[in-house]
Formats: sequence, C-alpha cells, structure tokens
Amino acid sequence: MCGIFAYQGTKNSIPLLVDGLRTLEYRGYDSAGVVGVNSAGDVFSQKAIGKVSNLATKVEKHKTSSIYTTGIAHTRWATHGTVTEANTHPHTSENQRFYIVHNGIIENYKELKKSLSQKYHFYSDTDTEVVAKLIEDNYETDLKTTLEKVSLLLTWAYSLAVIDVEKPNMIVGIKLGSPLIVGKSSNGVFISSDVNALASVAGSYATLEDHEMVIIESWEYQVYMSGAMIRKDAQDMDIEYDVDELGAFSTYTEKEIHDIPSVLENVFQWRMNFSDMSLHNETLEELFEHDIDRIEIISSGSSYYAGMIGSYMIKDMAAIPVQVTISSEFLADIFLPDDKTLYVFLSQSWETADVRESLKIVQAKWCLTFWIVNVVGSTIARLTDMGLYSHAGVEVWVASTKNVIAQVGVLLMMAMSLWLKRNLQYSQARALIAELSELGSKIDEVLVQWPRIREIAKKYTKYQSMFVLGRNIFYPVSGEASLKCKELSYIHTESYSAGELKHGPLALVSPEFPCIVFNPEGKSYIKTVSNIKEIRAREGTVLGFVTKWEEQEDLYDDIIEIPKTSEIISVFTSLVASYLFALYLAEELDRDVDKPKNLAKSVTVE
Repeated sequence: MCGIFAYQGTKNSIPLLVDGLRTLEYRGYDSAGVVGVNSAGDVFSQKAIGKVSNLATKVEKHKTSSIYTTGIAHTRWATHGTVTEANTHPHTSENQRFYIVHNGIIENYKELKKSLSQKYHFYSDTDTEVVAKLIEDNYETDLKTTLEKVSLLLTWAYSLAVIDVEKPNMIVGIKLGSPLIVGKSSNGVFISSDVNALASVAGSYATLEDHEMVIIESWEYQVYMSGAMIRKDAQDMDIEYDVDELGAFSTYTEKEIHDIPSVLENVFQWRMNFSDMSLHNETLEELFEHDIDRIEIISSGSSYYAGMIGSYMIKDMAAIPVQVTISSEFLADIFLPDDKTLYVFLSQSWETADVRESLKIVQAKWCLTFWIVNVVGSTIARLTDMGLYSHAGVEVWVASTKNVIAQVGVLLMMAMSLWLKRNLQYSQARALIAELSELGSKIDEVLVQWPRIREIAKKYTKYQSMFVLGRNIFYPVSGEASLKCKELSYIHTESYSAGELKHGPLALVSPEFPCIVFNPEGKSYIKTVSNIKEIRAREGTVLGFVTKWEEQEDLYDDIIEIPKTSEIISVFTSLVASYLFALYLAEELDRDVDKPKNLAKSVTVE
C-alpha cells in the first residue's frame, strides 16, 4: 500500500512528483501530498484528500515561480488514522526541518509515541509522524547516521524517503520489507515504490534490498549497508509502462477484461506449440529434475483463487497432492518443511508482503521454491529458485482480472507438463492443447454478450446479499467471482461449495437472497442441478452461468451462457463472464470500478 515518489536534480520537482504519483495511485488514493525544497531552503507543501487529481488542482492553484529541485511525494492508503489532511503525508518534525514519506507499518509506534509525547506535540494519528519526531530527537551530525540509528528503533516495516530543509540538495531513503527503487536520468535521481513509475523518467534503476540506504545528493546517488558504501549495479530501464487509451471502453477495468484473449496468447506464446500440439519450456523441464511428491501453493486475494483452480488441475492431471494456503495464515501457522514439496508463490501485485515473508520462511529451510508473478525483477521473482512470468501486461487498476486469468493459464501449463511426465497421456494432452488454440475465440463469444450481461446485472443491483456457488473446480471460480462482486459493487456476496449450501446457509435463501451458480457441463453438473432444485424448492432466485444449449433452462431465473467446451476451458470463459457481471453490477450502482473504496492494488503490509 501507499506510493512514494521522490526527485532530486536540475528540474522543478513538483510537476515530476505529481506525475509520478499518478502512476502510483493504484497503491492507495485516500489522500496525496507533496513537499518541495529550493536551493535557499524554502518549502512548497500541498496536501489533498482523495485522488491525486485533487492534489494536482491544489498544486496548480498555488503554483509559484520558484524551482524546487528536491522533493518527496506520497499517495496514501490509510492504515493509522482516518482520511484527513492532518494524516496525509509528507509528515514533518516539530522543528519543521525534516520531511518524510513512508510506506509500511511501524508496529511499535505506540511505545515510541508515548515516550516522545513527553517532549513533542503530535498533530496526526499516523505512525509515520513518530518517525519524523524520532529523526529530530536523534539527529546528530548528518541525516545518514541519524537514520541508521533511528532504523534500529523501528519494528517492521518501512520504506522511507527523507529530506532536510537545511541540506536542500539531498534525499535519504531506507527500506525494510516495503519496496524502494532508485532511478537515474540525465537530469537527476528518482525514488519510487514501483519500477513501473520510473519507466518514463529514468534510463536505469537499482532495487534496494532490506536494510540498504540510498543517499541522493547533487544529482547522483550512493548506496550503503551497515554504514559502509556498497557497489550497487544498475539495470537499464527496459521496462515499458504504457497504459493504453480507453478507446471505446468506459473504464480501464472493462478494457483489461477485453484484453484477456491477447493476454492468454502471451501466456502460451513460446511455451506451447500449437502446430505440433506440444509444450516447450526450459523452466518446467528443470522442475522435472527434482523429486516432487507434493505441491503447496501460497498466495492471497485473487491469486489465492487462481491457486485453488490450479490445484484442481494439477491433482486431476498429474495426480500430485496440492495444498493451497492463504499467505497470511501461512505466516501465522507452524511451518513444517518437506524437501519433497514444491512451494509455489503467486502474487498479482508482485510485492505482496505476506507472500514475500512466507517465501523467506520457506527459503530459510532450503526448500524448493517456484514463483508465478507478472513483473520482471520483482522481489518475489528475485528471491525464488525458479518460476514463470504470467505476462499479463500492465494492470494498474485495482481489481485484478487479466492477471488472474494469466496465472490460471500458467498453472494449467504446469499441470499439463507434470501430467505428461508422470502419466504420459499424450493423446489427451494434444486434445487439450488443440482446445487451447481456440480459447481466444471462445472468450470472444463471452465478451460479445456484454449487452445482455449488463441487462442481467442491472436486475441484480436491487439485492443486498447473494450466494455464489460452484462445485469442484468451479468452487474457487465462485470464490473469485464473489470477490470481484464485493470489490467492485460493494454488494455482500458469499461463495460456497454448492453441496455445502444445505449444511446451514440454505436458511438464508429466499426470493430476496439470490444464488449465482456456476454449472457448465462437467463432472459435477448433475449434482449441482440437484442443489439448484433445492434452492428453487425454497423459492430462491437463481442466476446460472451455464453451458450454451443448456437443456434445463427452467431451473434458472436468468442465464449467462458459456460456450460449449471441455470443463477446463469453461473455467476461463466462466471467469471472464463473471468479471463482466461484476463490472456492470458496479457500474449500474455508480461505483468507481477502477478505484474501489478502501482498496489498493499492491498490499505491501501484513
């Protein structure tokens, strides 16, 4: 959560900082603020509640002729303190000499604040202001040694960027847990929470590791560890960060859903040969050299449901036991390492804190780790033994859609590879690859139904609560669909296994409490039909996501049709249809679908 952007160089920092925050806004948009300092030590400061556009309006209104060559900025996802200007970053020391922006959570801030309150006045409810006061209280000869001392007092987690008004050509950054990237251009040096935000302004970049400190001074930077300067090799900025124009779409979320056919093409490109119906991937070949008896997938949010879907694929095809664990629960549990288990880590936002910390626990026990992420050079990708990129492209809008589909695609390839190596089912694998070659066109059949799906969604805006049901592999599909409805529309939805409904939840079913049921043709079709009849017997309303040419239309009040395919392929088409339903449900309720309330894309705190 939260986005940091900083600049020190020859240009006016203020417009650069505001533009940088726009690219980081997916990390939080409760409030935003900017502070700039000129060579004389004069300070420019503006804060605004809400989106970065509100800050930009205030900055433009108070624009001055002065050039502020050093500055820090922040877009906030509120953790400590409500959404007010007083709680908006940057925060300052009491003597207003030091300004600070922070991403993370200082877990021991209450104890620190209690001690400091005897000496300083606090104007905010944030943990960040405590750090600003600590810097003032511990300042010695320079900001470097002061931050080294202060960092030892902080308990997890932070990335910080600090400026000293009395030394206006300097920024100091330090990190533990939360991401921090340094970018270099011909006109200065940048700091950012996300490498993508540097793509358009920096020619090279370096990613800081935990406990590393960067000192930017006079348009150059040096990196330190434990007080000593270290060599930090920079990488060329070969990352493209292009957020396409909306075109005919009303929101970026809608556009990203319609990007899914091309995303899946990227997933399978070079890994699957559709001409000879075969798989080719060096990473998966390397994976086969290890003795694997079990797989544990560790993830959170939408990636958790992608992992659940993948677990059904792997168990069904390769007959390997698979456990899927929510990453925050993995951290809370006792880890029992197994040298014959492959630990797979999924992250849609590439820096998910609890996934990253789970990975560190597994690696400390020398277990085999595998990643599936979307961004080259991400922390999880750097730390893990091997892995595959999902290649979903830029997905900055908060609710993940195309990257979830991409993760499922990668997991399917893993399942197929293990299937071929362990069971040698070549004819069945070739038939599935042949189907995958037509997957884009099958998804297009769903996408062209958007007017009908919008009309159905409009009918369901009147309900305050809904069940979302599925069996077997469609149980996690129902979970992901339920999550998207919650994220985008703010309607209360709960996902259940359809067979579990009669064990308690059926008490809530009524005409006013509808059930959304995923029941394309497949192994659980008949049993799910029986569950639907139980709902209908209680006069429950049913929306069915069902295979085209479904014979029992009388079971449903409304139908969203899925093309007739194999069960595996219908997972993809069902997910896409559910995304459209959630999108239009939200739009009919006049929600901000690109930036839902209370949420952020990159969850960098536990």
